[in-house]
Amino acid sequence: MAVGIFIPMGPFAKYFKLQALPLAYFPILAAILLGYMILTQAMKGFYIRRYGWQ
Repeated sequence: MAVGIFIPMGPFAKYFKLQALPLAYFPILAAILLGYMILTQAMKGFYIRRYGWQ
């Protein structure tokens, strides 16, 4: 995640013709990543309860 955020803001941005993201994007990105992590853990727990560990 950090590398993906750094690339458009780092020294190679002009080489790849990238533009820095607006600051309003980062709270949305954080919410999406947090939601993804929570959903992944919830589905893992559901799967383990339903089908067992292995």
